[in-house]
Amino acid sequence: MSEAVISVDGLVKNYRAGVRRSVVHAVRGISLTVPRGSVVAFVGPNGAGKTTTIHTVLGFIKPTAGQVRVFGQSPGPGVGGRIGYQPEIFYTYPFYTAHQALRYYGQLAGMSSSDLNKAIPPLLERMSLTDAGKRPISGYSKGMTQRLGLAQALVHDPELLILDEPTSGLDPEGRRLVLDIIGEEKARGRTVFLSSHILSDVERTCDEVVMVRQGQVVMADRIASFGAASQSWDIEVFGWTSTHAGLLEHGAATVVQQSDGSAILRCDAAAKQALLRAIVAANLDIGTVQAMRAATLEETYMKHAGVTA
Repeated sequence: MSEAVISVDGLVKNYRAGVRRSVVHAVRGISLTVPRGSVVAFVGPNGAGKTTTIHTVLGFIKPTAGQVRVFGQSPGPGVGGRIGYQPEIFYTYPFYTAHQALRYYGQLAGMSSSDLNKAIPPLLERMSLTDAGKRPISGYSKGMTQRLGLAQALVHDPELLILDEPTSGLDPEGRRLVLDIIGEEKARGRTVFLSSHILSDVERTCDEVVMVRQGQVVMADRIASFGAASQSWDIEVFGWTSTHAGLLEHGAATVVQQSDGSAILRCDAAAKQALLRAIVAANLDIGTVQAMRAATLEETYMKHAGVTA
């Protein structure tokens, strides 16, 4: 099993808010793992605890309870130089140019002037910001500012990227650029942990997804499992009565739907042919025979994490 770059175990974070200082339970026992070299999505509705969890992983806030490890250590300065972080809304000094901003953030990450001189021009080109590199950021569009935010997360060539809504506010071309960069970083062996509301982006770029709702993990799985054909088959039969229950012996099949002399039997792929022969031998008519389809990512999200879940 791959080494865990991020490990969160039973994370709890409570705040006090309002005049009455009422307790707000932002995170309620979240546990998750981000393996080295993977791209893991963190999805859920607004207020689900995603950004609070990310800020705890980054060491910006301390947990109320639970344990967080990044590269096997507690979050903080000891691992900060190995992480690149893009916030959901990237702010910087508006009078800076892109060159000045990247130099500033690179210096904060411990980069030398010579390393910055080598890193900044190709990075601006990678973000399609070369022509705007010497203009004040105050004149940038939202999409340009967003791309600059990703550039500052990449400037020091971090091992781990933590991206909070990296494609928010981007046009289709900008979204594709960012998603391609995430794929390139994965190909280089980097690890990416990203929060996103755009499920199509998650499907395109990520290996795994963790869904959260009301501060709790409600579902986690590999992206490849969504929408794929499963190992189960549904067989529709006509003329079904209680006397045919013998076809269900040894748990080879189950009745998932029954009405007016018809039934739908569900079985594993290995038992399908034997069950079909038994149905024919029992003089039952066969209707549709179809492989079960696993729920899509969107269907699963709406079931477990959507606002109506």
